[in-house]
Amino acid sequence: MASDFILSELRGAGLDRLEALYARAQDLSQPPRGLWRGTTLRRLQNPGARRALYAGSERLLFEWIPWGIDFDRGRWFFFHPALGAGSFELRAQRSRWRQTDTFGLHYERSRLPGPIRGLLYDEVKPLSPAWMIGIGGIDAGRDQGDHFFYVVERIEEAG
Repeated sequence: MASDFILSELRGAGLDRLEALYARAQDLSQPPRGLWRGTTLRRLQNPGARRALYAGSERLLFEWIPWGIDFDRGRWFFFHPALGAGSFELRAQRSRWRQTDTFGLHYERSRLPGPIRGLLYDEVKPLSPAWMIGIGGIDAGRDQGDHFFYVVERIEEAG
């Protein structure tokens, strides 16, 4: 199956390849829609990503538990789309962490507790109609906020 091949290729990619994919210019005129299943690809090796609190919680939430993003409702989900959390507003913008344009996920509207909501920030950008690459982390600058590369695969068209 093509999606298994693409996912295995991305999982096997080194950080240099992931950085190059993320840096590619993409059309950001149409924000993503629909449901997307997520897979964590690789942790970054920077001071922020190595902090034990973040590394542990991100491994739990994004490596051990199935997750995804519902772009129609503007929220992440764990296990199933009905279990949404972390509401966000999607904005086309310049990346906080790389020299590229991207979609930033901003969590000001989330109902998560203030200290958690204030920490959250992620980015995502299209690779193809069925795949997007992103960087997950926290609301901090480069080498502090950028913690891991992830990929999301479309599982359902916009409804």
